[in-house]
Amino acid sequence: MATCTPSGLSLPLEQALTERMKELHCLQQIESIISTSQGPIDAMLEQIVATIPEAWLHSGSAVARIRRGDRCYQTGDLERCPSVQSAEIWVRDTLHGSVSVGYSDRFEAAGEGPFLAEERLLLDTIATRLGSLIARELAEAGWVDTLRQQELLYRQLLSVLGGMAEMRDPYTAGHQKRVANLAVAIGADLGLSPKELEGVRLAASVHDIGKITVPAEILCKPTKLSRHEYDLIKEHVEAGHEILKDVAFPWPIARIVLEHHERMDGSGYPNGLAGDQLLLESRIVAVADVVESMCAHRPYRAGLGSDAALREIETNRGRLYDSAVVDACLRVFRDKGYRCGS
Repeated sequence: MATCTPSGLSLPLEQALTERMKELHCLQQIESIISTSQGPIDAMLEQIVATIPEAWLHSGSAVARIRRGDRCYQTGDLERCPSVQSAEIWVRDTLHGSVSVGYSDRFEAAGEGPFLAEERLLLDTIATRLGSLIARELAEAGWVDTLRQQELLYRQLLSVLGGMAEMRDPYTAGHQKRVANLAVAIGADLGLSPKELEGVRLAASVHDIGKITVPAEILCKPTKLSRHEYDLIKEHVEAGHEILKDVAFPWPIARIVLEHHERMDGSGYPNGLAGDQLLLESRIVAVADVVESMCAHRPYRAGLGSDAALREIETNRGRLYDSAVVDACLRVFRDKGYRCGS
């Protein structure tokens, strides 16, 4: 028994079933590539075009090509093929390219060429699926662009807020930036991702933003603070958290600001959190803040220097400060030549 296609080609039933299985397998491979690939669309299209020839009747002579704009992905020279069939790739009402299959050798032609009617349907189906893939990429690209614009605005906002805090406390001008630089160096040594490092940098650059609520005469007092004055200073972490908590940053900025004076043994403030209750980013900023603060000059004392600062965190490693963070900070200074004020 044979099956006759509308193009006039007839195939034995067993071979016709084999051809349908090849076509189904091609579609399954395309779906697998789209669903599992984490790379750019170009890599997906390269893989997809390589799977297409196997689905055609004369697969050994089949050549496939996908055009997308001015880019071309192909398995051979389609221009030399005597028989070619194509389907356009549309995204909404815009033509984005085409997908084509040709035979590099001449075969018996019937109707419009040596192609099966089912292959025409398969080609149209592939073109439709590629249109969906391109539409998804365009949507994601627009979303990514929006996120980038938002992140830029967030950075600008945090830069302004950081400047406001330092205007209130001129003796610590540059302190937040220096803490941010050291925190990033520590985070990089610990292997944080670029996105995590950016969150650390931004949080550290505004970690004292809550000080805008503290009276200037306390911030600039040239003598030791009273207990009451120190308690007012301590409120800056909660004030900073309150300022930042309702902004949907793509990083845990508000939480890092809230936790940067907490300590590993729970002796810090404002909530007495300990150990793994604290974000790693918070533990990093805490160590960077202590080291930079001890190195810097203050109205009531001269800078103590990096040796004293490193002794402080080394002595209290694992008790007040995270052990891994302390070790990273020591490496940054002792092995990588970091200096206070960098």
